[in-house]
Amino acid sequence: MKNILRFMGFILLISIGFSCSADKQEPLENNGAIPQQIKVVNVENLPGAAKVYYSLPDDPNILYIRGEYILSNGQKKSVKASTYTNYIEIEGFGRSEQHHVQLYSVSRSEVSSAPVEVDIHPLSALIHDVFETLNVSETFGGVHAVFSNTDKAELILHTMIKDNEGNWINYDRLYSNAPEKRYSIRGLENVSTEFAFYFSDKWNNSSDTLKRTMTPLYERIIDKSDWKNAKLFNDTYIPEFDSWALENLWDNTTSKIFWGHPSKPENLALPNWFTIDLGKKYIFSRIRVNQLNHDKSFMYTGGTPLTFEIWGSNNPSQNGEWDSWTKLGDYTSVKPSGLPTGSLSDEDIRVAIAGEDYDFPVNLPAYRYIRFKTTRTYGARVNIALSELTLWGQQVD
Repeated sequence: MKNILRFMGFILLISIGFSCSADKQEPLENNGAIPQQIKVVNVENLPGAAKVYYSLPDDPNILYIRGEYILSNGQKKSVKASTYTNYIEIEGFGRSEQHHVQLYSVSRSEVSSAPVEVDIHPLSALIHDVFETLNVSETFGGVHAVFSNTDKAELILHTMIKDNEGNWINYDRLYSNAPEKRYSIRGLENVSTEFAFYFSDKWNNSSDTLKRTMTPLYERIIDKSDWKNAKLFNDTYIPEFDSWALENLWDNTTSKIFWGHPSKPENLALPNWFTIDLGKKYIFSRIRVNQLNHDKSFMYTGGTPLTFEIWGSNNPSQNGEWDSWTKLGDYTSVKPSGLPTGSLSDEDIRVAIAGEDYDFPVNLPAYRYIRFKTTRTYGARVNIALSELTLWGQQVD
């Protein structure tokens, strides 16, 4: 028995040694020959980058092409290109300036050729074009930013504020590559505040800075404990299953859903609506709409409202007629990426989980009842699927 155990231990040691030897990183070949140089054919300057086109020498020993260069911030960069292409992309630049690049042919033995030197002159990075479109304004509980990013560059919008000691502090960061973006920075008090906004990219290039002094509009979250289903005659609120009740829309969680139909399911069609009694009168500032987000397959599809209207009333008729209602706004949900149904970007998922905020016009009268009227859904479904609604504003005694 001992001899068997010794033999098994010996085999194990050999296996471990072989495994370590097999994992050792070595060149594909062991050939010290210096590869021939490439020949630069053309340079195409791009925003923040350049494509250097070349012809390969007749040298089967070449494995790839390597480019080496230094960014404006002094950072050294190295990029590779396969021999199956005829160009190498040099990227990461911020401003439109001339830069020096060295290109090497690299053999299968990781031997480099003598460098081929080329000058490039990239165009300004896309963050500068996006910055020129940036527009900011005051909104409820914060400030609102709008910008265009037609080339879908990956960027970060930085928002900074000045503290009481006059120091700039980071307040918010938005990651986005959406072609059009409307974004609100919330959680700020109704006091005059100095703001600064700028963009950066994944290479730490930064745009100019936009500075503004603005005063966020006053708002407070509306207490949901008084909310009730108004159950007007022609409302759509009867749940498909008992656990999918309309009351789930104000339970302060997105883990439960509403999915319902009218009292006569055969009458289900678009548009349809439901009515909430808030218990008190409020001047509304904004509403947050949370779509189903417990699984990615439910995001931006099915019965998720795409376009909808919000109506207000203080004395709705029980038969559900619209005579006593006032339209407060028309709204459209926006999928940031614009990708087709079933395809989601990281930003799409973040927005679906966080919910979408929609502002009401300033100086509205106070209302106790609201109607949520869906006119179109993402999946052309007539059953409406939502997980939570939240309102902000001011209570009127």
